[in-house]
Amino acid sequence: MKTLPKILSINLLLFLCCSIAYAQKAPQWVLPTTPFNEAETARLMERGSATIEGTATLKKKGKDNFGVKGSQILLFPVTSYLTEFLELKKKFNSRKKQATMSPVAFTYRIEGRFLDDKGTFQFTNLKPGKYYIISWIAFARQKTVAVQTGTSTSYNVYGYALGSSPIYEDHHYDVFIENEVSGFVEVKDAGAVVNVTVSN
Repeated sequence: MKTLPKILSINLLLFLCCSIAYAQKAPQWVLPTTPFNEAETARLMERGSATIEGTATLKKKGKDNFGVKGSQILLFPVTSYLTEFLELKKKFNSRKKQATMSPVAFTYRIEGRFLDDKGTFQFTNLKPGKYYIISWIAFARQKTVAVQTGTSTSYNVYGYALGSSPIYEDHHYDVFIENEVSGFVEVKDAGAVVNVTVSN
């Protein structure tokens, strides 16, 4: 027979597990209602002769932060499906609801890498058309925490300790946070080289 303390402990454990599971509940994903036209998107991504090149910059508190060499930057052909997804992103971008693309639609992209630590990128062999470029760039945000570095003890005239209190010093450290940078670019002619700056 289970004792009352054991029953209470089990019930408390179950409650905590349920609370943690609820707190970590995945958001509700919102998909575009526009059908994804796979054949049309594939045609837009056929090999061409144009180039898109430029830099990606995240501006925070008057400082420019750049994509670092080797980190990812993506290019999507603009379709009605993508356009609706971008509109949904403006409405649903919280812990409860978030806009997303279907796994198939997300595969129709070109993955690029930054060529240096100044956010330089290049996409080649593109057809004329409209494209959407997106990346995520990290910036440093300074945090401060009080760290105990010692103890101060006070004494009376007879040398007996009256009490003590901790001594704190502020410790500063950087937390790196990623923000999205994105933008549209249009290639009008075959063989064109289009220069663009992508920023927030």
